[in-house]
Amino acid sequence: MQLTTDYLKRAFIQYNKEIFHEELPLPILKISNAKHRLGSMHYKWKIVKGKEIKSFTIVISNYYNVPENIIEDTLIHEMIHYEIAYKGLKDTAAHGRLFREKMNYINKEFNRNISIRKSMEGFEARNMGTRKTYLVLALKMKNGKKMVTSVSRTAARKLIEDVKHIKEIAEYTLYVSDNPYFQHFPMVRTLRAHEVSNKEYNDLIADMIPVYDKNGWVEVI
Repeated sequence: MQLTTDYLKRAFIQYNKEIFHEELPLPILKISNAKHRLGSMHYKWKIVKGKEIKSFTIVISNYYNVPENIIEDTLIHEMIHYEIAYKGLKDTAAHGRLFREKMNYINKEFNRNISIRKSMEGFEARNMGTRKTYLVLALKMKNGKKMVTSVSRTAARKLIEDVKHIKEIAEYTLYVSDNPYFQHFPMVRTLRAHEVSNKEYNDLIADMIPVYDKNGWVEVI
């Protein structure tokens, strides 16, 4: 089936009610073109006026043409990760004791087929062309300007260290994006960025997956 964010929202609400007792707030839901990961859950946090604020995102891949039940199982898999992280529970590993207990319970009680890993052998990739991915550095300046740049993967760590020492930069986040918007951007090795409007900036980052910000590497499960 073809994924949409509206479908993911409806499915999340349904399974949050049926399985998770409506205890999980609606997270950010995104669709990716990832080949090696059907789903992921990641979160980032910041301190605002002494209070810790977390932002949770669930990403489901649309790369393979898979039946609806596999998409549902993948979403519920990520919702287990979300529940553990949201409630601040400590598991023994990414797929540790708490995760496996919840997974086994759901499979038994709700007749699901959730697994730790899902083989994509036998499933075809959608015929939608190869989507190139870009490493994008998004900057918020202290003067209110917003800027973006496509970063060379081999230079990313150095650029992050450079950004940390530039006092004019208020916030920075490194993202992964498959948006064709960046196809004509040079992949920079030294800090150069393109200014965009506030609306354009917000539209761009809404569809990107964060991987690094001022708090360090964004946790991905």
